[in-house]
Amino acid sequence: MNNVARKTNMDAAAVLAAAPYPFLVLSTDLTVVEVNAAYLKTVGKTREEMIGRDVFSVLPADAKDVDNERALRASVERVIQTGKPDTIMALRYCMSRQTPTGPVSDERYWSLVYTPVLDDAGHTQLIIVNPIEVTELYAHEKEAAPADAHRDFGLLTEGNILKRGQLLEESHRRLAEERARLHRIFEQAPGFVYIVQGPDAVYEIVNEAGYQLVGHRELVGRPAREAMPELEAQGYFVLLDQVMATGKPFVGREVHMEVQPVPGGPITEHYIDFVFQPLFAADGSVSGVFVQGNDVTEQKLAKEALAISNERWKLAIEGTGDGVWDWNIQTNEVTYSKRWKEILGYAEDDIANRFDEWEQRLHPDDHDTALAELHASIDGQPYYSEYRLRCKDGSYKWVLGRAEVVGRDPAGKPTRMTGTMSDISQKKEADELIWYHASFDSLTGLPNRRLFRDRLAQEVKKAHRTGTEFALLFIDLDRFKDVNDFLGHDAGDLLLKQAGERLLTCVRESDTVTRPGGDEFTVILTDLHGNAHVENIAEKLIASVAMPFRLKEGVAHISASIGITMYPADGADPEELIRNADQAMYAAKAAGRNQFRYFTRFMQEEAHRRLHLRRELRKALRRGQLYVHFQPVVDLRSHRIAKAEALLRWRHPKLGAVSPAEFIPLAEESGLINAIGDWVFMQAAPWSRRWGAQTGQPFQISVNRSPVQFLSKQNSPDWLTYLDKLGLPGNSISVEITESVLLNATSLVAETLLQYRDAGIQVALDDFGTGYSSMAYLQRFDIDYLKIDQSFVRDIETNAGSRAIAESIIVMAHRLGLKVIAEGIETAGQYAILDAAGCDYGQGYLFSRPVPPDEFEQLLASVPAQGGSGAAGRLHFRA
Repeated sequence: MNNVARKTNMDAAAVLAAAPYPFLVLSTDLTVVEVNAAYLKTVGKTREEMIGRDVFSVLPADAKDVDNERALRASVERVIQTGKPDTIMALRYCMSRQTPTGPVSDERYWSLVYTPVLDDAGHTQLIIVNPIEVTELYAHEKEAAPADAHRDFGLLTEGNILKRGQLLEESHRRLAEERARLHRIFEQAPGFVYIVQGPDAVYEIVNEAGYQLVGHRELVGRPAREAMPELEAQGYFVLLDQVMATGKPFVGREVHMEVQPVPGGPITEHYIDFVFQPLFAADGSVSGVFVQGNDVTEQKLAKEALAISNERWKLAIEGTGDGVWDWNIQTNEVTYSKRWKEILGYAEDDIANRFDEWEQRLHPDDHDTALAELHASIDGQPYYSEYRLRCKDGSYKWVLGRAEVVGRDPAGKPTRMTGTMSDISQKKEADELIWYHASFDSLTGLPNRRLFRDRLAQEVKKAHRTGTEFALLFIDLDRFKDVNDFLGHDAGDLLLKQAGERLLTCVRESDTVTRPGGDEFTVILTDLHGNAHVENIAEKLIASVAMPFRLKEGVAHISASIGITMYPADGADPEELIRNADQAMYAAKAAGRNQFRYFTRFMQEEAHRRLHLRRELRKALRRGQLYVHFQPVVDLRSHRIAKAEALLRWRHPKLGAVSPAEFIPLAEESGLINAIGDWVFMQAAPWSRRWGAQTGQPFQISVNRSPVQFLSKQNSPDWLTYLDKLGLPGNSISVEITESVLLNATSLVAETLLQYRDAGIQVALDDFGTGYSSMAYLQRFDIDYLKIDQSFVRDIETNAGSRAIAESIIVMAHRLGLKVIAEGIETAGQYAILDAAGCDYGQGYLFSRPVPPDEFEQLLASVPAQGGSGAAGRLHFRA
């Protein structure tokens, strides 16, 4: 069909659609071009079953008849040749219909009117078929006709002339009734119908809808220009004259008209959808015009309002930067907006209106999920989906799709879906950044406490489901606080970063290394096959941490204590496993650090005991449970008491004597060491004055000062002022410190030690040889004594290595001008070796264990201090 035919077909369809009586539009080759609803209802078919089909191919098999087809084709030929309407009086069809009792055949008769639609050249282009059913009339005549009457309508034998007269009379009556019925239908039709005749276009017929349009003014019998003069200026009569003059129909769509229903009254605006169809006289001239149409004002206004609404909606969507898509589910066609394509970097013509244009750009990891969510929304669930689409440059962009079903067929099946697509790439990046900062340690890049607990919980679920086991290792860096305090936080941060990197090299990719906080790390070892693997990893971790850390401020040495707990042997939930590993780690520290320990149930008791001790220690000082003992320091050459060391003791009313090795670390961890350390000094100083008075010379007492005390910012007594208040010289007190205090000491530590030197307070370096000894410490700071740790003294008689170390320390100290004190002397053999090596002083159970002040005073009386008048050379003065 050519383009003109298509347009004509479209115009005809709009006109015929509202007609109350059936119409069928055919091409000259009997192809169905258009059909109205009244016709479809009559024949019981759908529009899709009719349009584009040969008129005989769409008829039921039992309705086809050779004679009918021949008559129809002949009528069409006459219309095409003459360009004038043609009528077939009656065609017979036998139609089958289904009833409750079975199929029934109905015989129906139709009178058909064929009206040509001519093109500009006067050739028949389309044919409008108007069928009128005359079954009842034909049936009545058939009943009156003899049995051998000819089957064609109206042909009877000569013997039935009288009956024919009666039949015709009855037929006229029935025809009059049918015309009356059709007239009622005509009057009640929702569309308006006018018929004008003659050169003056006099109204001959007007239905009720036509009268309503013009306010029921008088029309019939009046010329159109006289009855409706307001239409002159709107070109209405120009169109009417054109149809009368040319004999060609005119079809209008939504023609704007202003009508004055009441003369002199207000003018109302209407939009009319109508057709002018010429009527021809017997000689072929145009005798009048058949005007048919509908008032579509409401539809037009609604359409305009919808267009405005859609434009606003479009502006609102475009204002948000979203893309829009519309999916025809039945054809799988998708219309993508310009913005939709721009989001992905495409031009307008780069993407076709196909569903697979979207699907093939889905990220492989999001493909199945995105499709599943889309199909779920078709089934009624809300559509809200985040996924990635491939851009034109090959990169992927995160988008948010939202949509809803906007069309369904009569069965309720979705036919159309409309949605939007938002670019959420920046939001995703921000969310990922927020998640990263919330889940990873900013210093080391390792999972933080939050993510550690999440992964541990997931591992518990996995192991429970698969019946496997895993290990949790809790790692604490020994003496890290010293590095942080003495080298500064920048150095401490750098060490933590390096430590995290080292730990990662010791485990597999499937394992997890985290930093929950501070100087603590954890490792989750999965897919285990026995404890051998766990112990191997633990040893690697310890060795890795023990290697020197090269920092900007110098070299630092630390170690690692590791606690190990197993799932499911030790615990079944994350919190229990964390507690177990933590307790095992403290057991490793208590055992001397730089080692690992497995969790045991006994450790739970120890953990509860530590917690209880920490609470009780806070009350011990004010309740008078703490006291000071003194242990003599003996001059190995004169065998006399040269001085004493003040040692803290705690006797709990229920727990009894609590070991300093147990409560001193708790005091340091809790910060109580500051108050306790100052209290010990203030207890020792008066005894120094008392015993100095007894011996006739200053009697020096050594007081231990914790590294924590050097760094504390709490207000504490000024030791130098206190000594001055008691009238004691500075050398009445010796301060014992550990090597960790000197590890690249801060300016505060250096200033404090300088004040001691200026005041005459001597400094002893305790436990020398057990830490990371450096000659630089001894040269940089004024140290007076080196104390050989008892671990070397203990086996000095049997271990050549220990003996060599002790002897080397003595030689080195003397060359540096330092005195040497050996701790832990318990046998005469140890004494003899140290004395022969030139050790200056000794301290240990061979001489006396730590004793209360009154007992120490008795020792002074029986074994006078150096320079006194007591019996010399006696070694048997142990208390």
